[in-house]
Amino acid sequence: MKKSIIENREILHIEDGIHDTNLKSVKIFKTKNYEPKSPLIYDVCLILVLQGKKIANLANNSFTFDCDNYLVVPTTLPLECETYATKEEPFICLLISLDRKIMYDIIEKLNHDSFKNKDENSFGIFSDKVTNEIEDVTSKLLDILESKEESTILSTGVLTELFYRIAIGKNAKMLHKMFLEENKESKIAKALKTIHDNYKDNIDTDTLARVCDMSVSSFHNHFKKITSHTPLQYIKKIRLTKAKDLLVKYDYKVVDVADELGYDNPSHFSRDFKSYFGFSPKEAKASC
Repeated sequence: MKKSIIENREILHIEDGIHDTNLKSVKIFKTKNYEPKSPLIYDVCLILVLQGKKIANLANNSFTFDCDNYLVVPTTLPLECETYATKEEPFICLLISLDRKIMYDIIEKLNHDSFKNKDENSFGIFSDKVTNEIEDVTSKLLDILESKEESTILSTGVLTELFYRIAIGKNAKMLHKMFLEENKESKIAKALKTIHDNYKDNIDTDTLARVCDMSVSSFHNHFKKITSHTPLQYIKKIRLTKAKDLLVKYDYKVVDVADELGYDNPSHFSRDFKSYFGFSPKEAKASC
């Protein structure tokens, strides 16, 4: 994105943090601080960077998203992200939830033959180049976000154009697979949503394989290809990230969080939490 896209906009002057906009599906994130690699969960979204840079890590793979590259996460994934920002040039991005109805409609209408020979990674995440067309539609989106009326009336058309542009991107083949019915990738996406919606429950691999109508071995292999985690590793990371939210955002007691997530022993929960985040649940609470 050219810097001119945010010149003279209020977005430059907002406080650090995540902000709602006139569209429920679009949020703005800003920080002026460098943030070292730390665990985050992204859920079926497009991230357009207006200033600064961020790197998402999944296993041994890294995905850069900055003014020249956007990030698409077509399923729920736990990532480790590093943010590059300064007081003089804060990191600013748009977090846009992918509307499933619009996306299904677009992908159903695309000519998929043209994507057969395109490069593909097997992960449920990809970055792609910001084209002139994507920059233009991003500018339109920023324009309508300044008015509640324009957001209400014009958003469907603007978002449809934006989602179409990312759906025809060079690396968008996985996006198509995640939204097309009756293939392994869309089935794994269904399992990921099941985990995300029922993270408090005792979910096992056999149950998830049945949800996907797959054998346990096939489910396990395809799950790891897309997420880089085994199902149990993935469930654990989702639960621990949710635990952090309960501690920091909702001021739960450590023992209550451990109990809610089904840990028999709060000490076991604390060890798992510290191993994942690098600090204890009590330290997490003290920082809020």
